[in-house]
Amino acid sequence: MVTVLFCIFIFLILSILCFALGLSALGFILLMVAILCGIFFSFTYWGTSKQRKINKNSQEEIQVQEIIKFEKEKEEYASAMSDLVNKYGNPDKVISLNGYDINNDIIAFGNTKRVWIAGKDLQMSDILNCTYNDNSYIEKGAVSYETRTKNGSMATRAIVGGVLTGGVGAMVGGATAKKSTIVNQENDTLIHDYTVIINVNSLSEPIIRIPLGNDIDMVDDIVGLMNVIISRH
Repeated sequence: MVTVLFCIFIFLILSILCFALGLSALGFILLMVAILCGIFFSFTYWGTSKQRKINKNSQEEIQVQEIIKFEKEKEEYASAMSDLVNKYGNPDKVISLNGYDINNDIIAFGNTKRVWIAGKDLQMSDILNCTYNDNSYIEKGAVSYETRTKNGSMATRAIVGGVLTGGVGAMVGGATAKKSTIVNQENDTLIHDYTVIINVNSLSEPIIRIPLGNDIDMVDDIVGLMNVIISRH
């Protein structure tokens, strides 16, 4: 509504101005078009600038909220760790699995013979066995093939996740002697997916599974710690 009233106001002003200057109808139209274009681009620029400002403010607000969330997680983690330390003494070993989350930590308290495993408070003597498995799989390399004609022109297409025929650089005969197809495949990749499996002395929950993706170093740390605990108790 405000925009409509503003346009009417501009129209009246221009009409009076053209009448006072004695402009012809064509001059009046050209003047109207020029001014309206200026108004349109001004509003467009203003709207774009306003939207950019809104987007910037939104991004800053998201960043502020992320910082607040991060600081809150740190405080909660420090409080939970302090409770465990007050209860069992200083830890001999802490393995953090995922940031500031006490329920994703493995903490060993040697003096009191307790171990905290991903939210479970256990005696070290409750650890019966520890192993890991690797649900690995093969990710096929990208496959492409090039069809060449006798005069040297070439058409290329790509296929991901499968092999058409033959090995790398295999030559496949075309429908006629004038064409040939070269098949190229990138190397396959072995993707690891490790899970540590801890057997504990509990009838209701005898197995603790800790998924670790492809982090073999973390697997070694956890399995090594569990083996030391088992050997001592």
